[in-house]
Amino acid sequence: MPDPFIADWLNFLIRWGHMIAGIAWIGTSFYFVALDFSLRSRDGLPAGVRGEAWEVHGGGFYHVQKYLSAPASLPEHLTWFKWEAYLTWVTGFLLLAVVYYLDASANLIDPAVRDLPPWAAIAISLLSIVMGWLIYDGLCRSPLGRHSGALAASVFLLILAAAFLFTHVFSGRGAFIHVGVIAGTMMAANVFMVIIPNQRKITAALMRGETPDPALGAIGKQRSLHNTYLTLPVLLMMISNHFAMLTDAPNAWLLVGLIFVGGAALRHFLVRHEVGDPLSGIAWTLPVIFGALGLAWWLSGSPLVSLDWANLLIRWGHMIAGIAWIGTSFYFIALDFSLRKAPGLPPGVAGEAWEVHGGGFYHVRKYLTAPEKLPQHLIWFKWEAYLTWVTGFLLLVVLYYVQAETYLIDPAVMPLTRWQAIGLSVASLVAGWVLYTALCRSPLGRRTGLLAACLFAMLLAFSWFYTSVFSGRGAFIHIGALIGTLMAANVFMVIIPNQRKITAALLKGERPDPALGATGKQRSLHNTYLTLPVLVMMISNHFPMMTDSPHAWTLAGLIILGGGLARHFLVRTEVGDRQADIAWTLPLIGATLALALIITEPARLVLYQGEVTDEAALSIVQQRCATCHAANPTDASIRVAPKGVHLETLADLRRYAAQIEVQAVRNKAMPLGNRTGITDEERAKLGTWIARQ
Repeated sequence: MPDPFIADWLNFLIRWGHMIAGIAWIGTSFYFVALDFSLRSRDGLPAGVRGEAWEVHGGGFYHVQKYLSAPASLPEHLTWFKWEAYLTWVTGFLLLAVVYYLDASANLIDPAVRDLPPWAAIAISLLSIVMGWLIYDGLCRSPLGRHSGALAASVFLLILAAAFLFTHVFSGRGAFIHVGVIAGTMMAANVFMVIIPNQRKITAALMRGETPDPALGAIGKQRSLHNTYLTLPVLLMMISNHFAMLTDAPNAWLLVGLIFVGGAALRHFLVRHEVGDPLSGIAWTLPVIFGALGLAWWLSGSPLVSLDWANLLIRWGHMIAGIAWIGTSFYFIALDFSLRKAPGLPPGVAGEAWEVHGGGFYHVRKYLTAPEKLPQHLIWFKWEAYLTWVTGFLLLVVLYYVQAETYLIDPAVMPLTRWQAIGLSVASLVAGWVLYTALCRSPLGRRTGLLAACLFAMLLAFSWFYTSVFSGRGAFIHIGALIGTLMAANVFMVIIPNQRKITAALLKGERPDPALGATGKQRSLHNTYLTLPVLVMMISNHFPMMTDSPHAWTLAGLIILGGGLARHFLVRTEVGDRQADIAWTLPLIGATLALALIITEPARLVLYQGEVTDEAALSIVQQRCATCHAANPTDASIRVAPKGVHLETLADLRRYAAQIEVQAVRNKAMPLGNRTGITDEERAKLGTWIARQ
């Protein structure tokens, strides 16, 4: 295994990339599914057009038409949605390698389940990923593929069989993540090996003036539908390592089955509800959803009222809403940069684009202000932002307010009471928005560069404040919560109200105030540049090298600066700027990363000058760590050992030695808030014992 410090940074950078790619892929999928269900038909549509929709986003008006097959004349430039899926799978596999292959003994293998050598566990993993796709693809191509119900049942049994195998071969965390990898591989391979190739064949036939094979479209639609129904269960698998109540349950493979049944039923309910089906026609999904949840609750052995289950369900909802919000934002930014001018466009049209997704052809035009005649039905993108903030705040309440003594307060930083900590949290979020909006509305708001510098200074000041009053984890999550609050409030209190005023004026035939559009565009631009930094803050609790760094507030500033620069580079690249004109961002991004590496480098390991026996090391761990990390934790606030890590025996100590060195010896992130009072001498003894193994 590489040095834990290097492994953690690889984990962080790949995880960040995986989140960005996954949000772009799944968020775009959410967008197109919702778009298809909002299409309306009318007299006078071009031949072959199924329907149209009018959308408002970022101050622009978009007119979308979807063709059932293809337009009579295909354009030369088509936008294909594929790289998001490919990059999601590649970064996901790299993350699997860094976390589960390089440290297989701790994260992938559990001797109590099956004592495998690391190479054997990795071989089983790789073989199962390949075989999972081959079996699934074979089922789809077999006669079963023509019977939707039988095929769905067969795919479910395949996933259930994989879950049974993994839970009898790997650790609990390893098993759940591998079920997610199998399903994610099916989804990505569907795009890479079926959907996109079939769409290209259809397009090629149409451009030759031939009738494409209808089976190509049917197969692509089938695989796209599978991806739709697998999305929610896969997302839950990807956050399962937070919840030992799932991963270490005695019948964990049955829990996996319930997650896929309940997740698919929930997706069906949402999809058919968007289609406009009456509730009476889809009400059958509700007992399935709640039945699956109830059985999963029972199998996990959780009490009737469980913070762990509240955490899980709210976190899942937060992910879904956040992906829909940020993914839609990614889509529209990319769309704006793919617009092309063409002769004969209506007045006021900035450009048009032709897109291919899920077997359908979409023609999009963007109006700089508004068309001469606005339709009555406009699609507004707002609920995604609102739900992201609401679920995020609920998660903050469940994890950091209700369990403030564990996660929010660190007496070594500031000995706060629970209510003092909560009061500071709520007041800071409100004060942050008030100060931010005052800066934007002040004369500074008319000077982009100066305003950006002031906003950066404001976020840096709040970062210093949070790291001075809260625990490391609490501080970083609050930096993210503050940024997320600014972004959501921009949508709720500025962008959408301004767009509504503009639309109302246009519908009345009046000229809208140009300041409304300028203000909305400014806040939308701020949201664009804050997106990547806020994603880092939301995964920061995985990395004590960040949250427990002595220079944590400086590190937060580097993340905001480097993330903003990275977003600028990506945005200007999509615009089509010459690389030479934006190359100045690369050394700055590299410099922020280098500085972050320097300030997060763990302090020199201070070893204990003397002999440390196995018994002495085990005694320290049992006394200081096993209050939480045990089969039956004695800490009143912990029901299940975090991440399923038990530290009760010498074998446990050896298995998790690398993680103990990172979390308890070098970064001093554990125990949380040093609740068990571990001393520096005891940390040195553990470091000495680990170094001599």
